[in-house]
Amino acid sequence: MSQATITINGNQYDLKVTFKFLSAFGIVKNDFENNIESMGNIVMGIVGGDPYALVKALSAMSGKDEATVQSDVENADDLEQAFEAVENLLVVSPLTKTTVSKIIKPIKDTFDNMDKKMEEVMAEKSQTTELNTPA
Repeated sequence: MSQATITINGNQYDLKVTFKFLSAFGIVKNDFENNIESMGNIVMGIVGGDPYALVKALSAMSGKDEATVQSDVENADDLEQAFEAVENLLVVSPLTKTTVSKIIKPIKDTFDNMDKKMEEVMAEKSQTTELNTPA
């Protein structure tokens, strides 16, 4: 079983991908189509930096209640390690790695494209502001 230990706001989290974790995200027996969508939502939330997805994932992976996890997350100075740990576990866990390996690249590509478009828009806006500013 794949596991990781991280510390958030001074509290230790022992993370594991289990069937309980999968159930927390609505992944159930014999519902492949919906399970793929649910797994995509988990991965998208984690890759995209969604704090609600992180809280739910950390709670389901550690067994801690969501209120405790939410408090730790909202009082943390940095969550990068937590997002990375959850993503890495999803990539390597025997329960999730096959599905995640098929969906993570398109999800990351989508976010990369969004970032590029946002940078382009901001650059254009900056140029427009410079042109419209009186000398």
